[in-house]
Amino acid sequence: MRTIFFILNFYCLTLLAQVGPPSLRCLQVLQNGDVTLTWLQPSDPGNIFDSYDIYYSTTALAGSFNIIGTVNAINTTTFTHIGANANTGKVYYYIRTKFNSGGNSTSAPSDTLKTIFLNLINTAGAPDVKILYNNIHQPALPTSGGSYTILREYPALTWSNFATTSATNYADTISVCQASLNYQVTLTDNSGCTSASNIQGGLFNDNKNPNQPFVDSISVLPNGNTALAWHIPHDPDICKYIIVKNIGGINTAIDSVIGKNNTIYTFTTTEANFNPVMLYIYAVDCCNNPGNFDIQPKTMFLNAEYDMCGYKTNLSWNAYTNIPKGILEYRIYMSVNGSPYLKVGTTTNTNFTHENVPTGKNICYFVRVVNVPQNITASSNRACFFSKQVNAASFVYMKKASVIDKNTAEITLYLDTAETSQGIDIYRSEDGINFNPVTFIPFNGTPNYSCIDDKITSNAMSYYYKAVVRDSCGNSRSYSNISKTILLKMNEDEDNIFTKHIDWSLYSGFAGGVSGYNIYRVINDVQSATPAASTGPLVNSYTDNLENEAPSGAKIEYLIEAVEGIGNPYSFLESSKSNTVSVYMEGKIFVPTAFAPKGKNKIWLPVTHFVDKQEYTVTVFNRWGNKVFETNDDTKGWDGGESPNDVYVYLIRYKNSRGEYKEQKGTVLLFE
Repeated sequence: MRTIFFILNFYCLTLLAQVGPPSLRCLQVLQNGDVTLTWLQPSDPGNIFDSYDIYYSTTALAGSFNIIGTVNAINTTTFTHIGANANTGKVYYYIRTKFNSGGNSTSAPSDTLKTIFLNLINTAGAPDVKILYNNIHQPALPTSGGSYTILREYPALTWSNFATTSATNYADTISVCQASLNYQVTLTDNSGCTSASNIQGGLFNDNKNPNQPFVDSISVLPNGNTALAWHIPHDPDICKYIIVKNIGGINTAIDSVIGKNNTIYTFTTTEANFNPVMLYIYAVDCCNNPGNFDIQPKTMFLNAEYDMCGYKTNLSWNAYTNIPKGILEYRIYMSVNGSPYLKVGTTTNTNFTHENVPTGKNICYFVRVVNVPQNITASSNRACFFSKQVNAASFVYMKKASVIDKNTAEITLYLDTAETSQGIDIYRSEDGINFNPVTFIPFNGTPNYSCIDDKITSNAMSYYYKAVVRDSCGNSRSYSNISKTILLKMNEDEDNIFTKHIDWSLYSGFAGGVSGYNIYRVINDVQSATPAASTGPLVNSYTDNLENEAPSGAKIEYLIEAVEGIGNPYSFLESSKSNTVSVYMEGKIFVPTAFAPKGKNKIWLPVTHFVDKQEYTVTVFNRWGNKVFETNDDTKGWDGGESPNDVYVYLIRYKNSRGEYKEQKGTVLLFE
């Protein structure tokens, strides 16, 4: 019973076992049109394989396949179909597996593959050969490679892999004048086999015009010549380049550059210094086929207009129109008196104003355009000029700066009138370094000018002054000498009220130098006619005694005068005054206590020291309060008149040197 069970079980397993079709992977078309098939063997765990049947068709229609061969060994994985004629069109194949005793069972068919059929199209006059072909399966087998390899036979018997592509077409540009070419396409499979197309070829001519050389720069050299540079076109058979220029409205060939790799041409004229230069270029291949050219390349022509009043240059140029990857910026360069060019600015416009141009110099500019990646540049012509200024006064001389009062100084000037100007700016400084404007004096055609500065404190510091001439454009041009005012100071003597110590700052500014200083007393606002003393040019202090001046008045001041020495180139002999310093003394009146009209002291006269003579009154009263004498003259005394011997009362009113009003009272005895 057990034996019967095993027999039945084995029989059932045998009935259920089967062998699948092989995995057809590659179809290789041989040179004579035969086809070699390559596949992977199927699994046969039951060892029931019998044979492979190879099916073939020229149309791939159902029912049109015929068996063209049988392979009896399972490990044989190739078969060559003799007489397939696959070099005239596509043919189709699939494989079935036979298994079980006598091959009475047949598997399903494998994938149907078609041979790669290569076709060439070369239209008369076309620049290339179009290579068309098909895949072995649609959609592509998962195991097929991602790209096709195109092989070309040139020269004869020499095959090379010259292109790969994932497309089912390719255009091969003919790069020789005439050649016999053969082509074949292959497709690999990850199993290691390769499908190959038929071989197709013919005699082909190079009918292609070369690609246009792309001009990357047209630039003006420092000597005015024009340099043209371009990229090599893709065509491998270029033999020369033709340089074209528009002459009289006609594009005319003017020169040639021999050799594919020679990509620079120099146009040896200085035309670019006067107007934009347009040079074009086209390539010629070795079959004498000419290419096209671009009419855009044109040099930048730079124009420079100098503004002699504004000290600036207005630059303008035509836009650069043919630079790869666009313009990043234009860079402006300047040279002064032949020095190296330095960048003075950038812009994305086609104009630029350069400020603060050095005057009286030979100035040159050029503009350089830069593309966005900053790997290509082109330069304009050099535009040069001399930065001349308008004529201006050759000099302005400050004759003096003199103090008038505590808030005012006077400045006098001497101007060259050979050239017209707008006028003179006056500047003041407290430290001799930082000057601020005071006023402007318009030009009136005369050489002598003066102005008043009423914003100073002359008893606190010295002031520096200078003058600057504005030319007819309004620019500051000629500068004067600097003059410094005198600051006078006074110190008291603690031991002697009549002794005064004065010192002053030295004056500067005279073209003839300072010959010395005069010290003046100013009494009751009247300057003495002659100086109280004089010093040398380097002595700036003096000690004075005022005892003899005490009765002269209430207000006494000092004043210093600097005197110019000889040798002034304009023949001036000027003087400059300092501020004044006041002597403040307490007013004092010495009053006699008695007098005898008929004796020795016949006149009663108070003696005044440092009393304002204009503000002085003396009045005498008797014991009944009646006025018996009055005067405003400090030199006039009382002679008693007809008054009897008695004691009288006096009242003196006066103003002291400080401007204070005072009164002094007392009695005086009149006797005989």
